[in-house]
Amino acid sequence: MRIHNTQNRRLIPLLAAALALSAVKPASAQDFDFEPVAPRVVSARLAGFGGPYCALEAGVDTLSTNPAALSYTKPEWSFARMAMHVSGPLFDLPSVFKSDDETDALLDLVEENNGVYIGADITGPLAVAKVDRNFGFGVYNRTMTVSDIPSLARATIYVGEEFLLVGGYGLTVWQKGPHAVSVGLQLKGFFQVFVTETGTSVSVVNTLTDLDFNGLPSVLSTGFGIDAGFLYRLGDRLDAGIVCRDLFTPVFSTQYDGIDGFLDGDKTSDTNYDRLPVDLTVGAAYRIPLPAHWSTISSWRVMFDYRDILAFTDPVYRNPVLNFAFGTELVLMEVVSLRMGITDAYLAGGIGLDLTICKIDLAMYGSELGLEPGRRPLLNMALSVAFEY
Repeated sequence: MRIHNTQNRRLIPLLAAALALSAVKPASAQDFDFEPVAPRVVSARLAGFGGPYCALEAGVDTLSTNPAALSYTKPEWSFARMAMHVSGPLFDLPSVFKSDDETDALLDLVEENNGVYIGADITGPLAVAKVDRNFGFGVYNRTMTVSDIPSLARATIYVGEEFLLVGGYGLTVWQKGPHAVSVGLQLKGFFQVFVTETGTSVSVVNTLTDLDFNGLPSVLSTGFGIDAGFLYRLGDRLDAGIVCRDLFTPVFSTQYDGIDGFLDGDKTSDTNYDRLPVDLTVGAAYRIPLPAHWSTISSWRVMFDYRDILAFTDPVYRNPVLNFAFGTELVLMEVVSLRMGITDAYLAGGIGLDLTICKIDLAMYGSELGLEPGRRPLLNMALSVAFEY
């Protein structure tokens, strides 16, 4: 561990953490605490207007919105999507990596910003999906890294790989005139491998800046889950939906002594059982009618969600204001898509280009890590290139 003279002001919280750790009895091979990581597919399109709205039919991205909306999808294939998402103090990090001492510069950033969160996800190159009326499936891989440093006394880093298989079915169960009701069910299974470290900010930052993951514990997580959805459609203008993501998603995690231990099957803990939290969301989407002679604007949609309705049942929960989301997408000449939204009380914006042979999407948006608006803001950017036909 490297502690420099300029870090003396940090000694008090670090020493307090060390004393606390020394007072804890050594963990046995059976003791293991790991918070499950929810699987996901990076989508710059959805990010551009505020996320996966529960009443939105969105082509192959419907696998991330509501399985009941699969009742209305048109046939579409997606091959070899490459989508990248990064988050953190993106405009401050270049100065950190240019400094003479990266560790000290990053710790200064932690103090100045009430903690630092740095994350990166890449979906692909394994990314194959198909949707057709009523049915959809997808197979994806995701590479991820997260460094969460909420204070000088405690920090966590993990780097991992994920494989996700998802399949859903939506069915219109009632229709009369312009009114229709659909329900949907989606199943998913995933496999994740991580190397992880939890400790003081200094030890974790040293690992991050040195990129030295040798000897860190590894974790194998496997899980399967069920999503359920309901969608009401009024003509071709209005959709209103409810989706329950992770209605039942158990996750089984086992710790190993490093990657070599994982490959050799030498586990250092019993297998832990946990469940991903249930996310119940309600919302609506409206397609704005346009005059027939408007050839420039191909379509215009607005969406609204209230997310994670059951959050108030938790002992500690976020301000309900953070659960509201609003977004819009304007398509020009069926080529350019302009997107804007509000999520977590922060703005989101994005643009998309349909080049026929591929689709390119770019998004930038804010999110909140804290329990109140403005407590721990996070800047996010996403870029994706997808071959969809």
